[in-house]
Amino acid sequence: MHVLFTSKISGEITSFQPYSFKEIVEKTDKLDAKWKKKNAEPISLDFMIFNEEGDKLYNGTYVVGAKETTNIYNHICQKLLNLPLKDRYQETERDIFLQKLTSHVPPSYRVDMKKQLEQKKTEAKGWNKLNNQEKAIAGSLAGLLVIAVVASITLTIVFNSQAQTLNKMEHELMDYKIVKRIYETALNGDTEKAVNRMKEQEHLSESEQKILVHLLIANKNYEEALQKVGKDNVSLIAGQVMQIHGLEELEKFQKSHPNPLGDFKVAYHSGNYKEAIVVEDVPMSTEIYKEKGFAYLQLDQIEEAKKMASEAKSDQLNQKINQYKELQGKLNKLQEQIEIEKQSENKDKSKIESLKKQKAKIENQLNNI
Repeated sequence: MHVLFTSKISGEITSFQPYSFKEIVEKTDKLDAKWKKKNAEPISLDFMIFNEEGDKLYNGTYVVGAKETTNIYNHICQKLLNLPLKDRYQETERDIFLQKLTSHVPPSYRVDMKKQLEQKKTEAKGWNKLNNQEKAIAGSLAGLLVIAVVASITLTIVFNSQAQTLNKMEHELMDYKIVKRIYETALNGDTEKAVNRMKEQEHLSESEQKILVHLLIANKNYEEALQKVGKDNVSLIAGQVMQIHGLEELEKFQKSHPNPLGDFKVAYHSGNYKEAIVVEDVPMSTEIYKEKGFAYLQLDQIEEAKKMASEAKSDQLNQKINQYKELQGKLNKLQEQIEIEKQSENKDKSKIESLKKQKAKIENQLNNI
């Protein structure tokens, strides 16, 4: 059993590289602990699970640093165990999949599935609170999920875990043979061949179109990617160039395909914050609001940073702003003490040096926010 991510975290998780399930459970467990320790903003990673024959079993979104989970296995267990099912057949198919998943997990990470399943059966969380229409929708989508384990039909389900009620559900059906051929090829590292096989299909779903564009960008076929998304969406390509290839490749892309998002990204990731905040017509997203907020913070423009944090609804950025204000206050106080001591008749040089060291330490903390 292996896992393929369609998004990445630089230096941590690589997109379109197959990981064994055992390997990725250990990797995401360590990554999640690292993310929570440094109080970093949670990051979403889209992923797919395949069996050894290349059949697609499951796809979803794992959030690194989320309070609810500790690794990708734990995440899947929680999603499926909280899924309202309408009959014993669906429960059986789900249980088979979870047991199979557990068999690929190192013993120290395993969830006591028998205990969890018994607990869920008695609790029946959320199901009785749904009206008949919601139950019908949830039941039909849940049925598609358990069928996916056997027939490789894909279902994506999004839950509002805090409210413990079904908030949004979305599903996507893909032809089994087409999916198997394309993703087997991508898993073998031949992304160019996978692209060609996708092009052979008469019709691609919206998600398949996105994956095709992603693969084209991964292969640096930018002109063809632009043909797929349209010349007006060059910023979309620029964002993925940065995500997949990094700053140096984006700088090359900008020379032939200048666009506002690319200009912003190049300036921001080069540390040219003054240039970044004045770029006009940047398509705004949660990520851009956060990055622009950090840029304002580095320029000591606190009020503007607060506006960006509000738009992004980012707790991390708000924490950084509060930390910045606190450190700036300490810095100002130390500077005042230094000035007072310098003007004193009984000037204490050792005290001044000590204050300067404290000031340098605070300045270093400010620079590392």
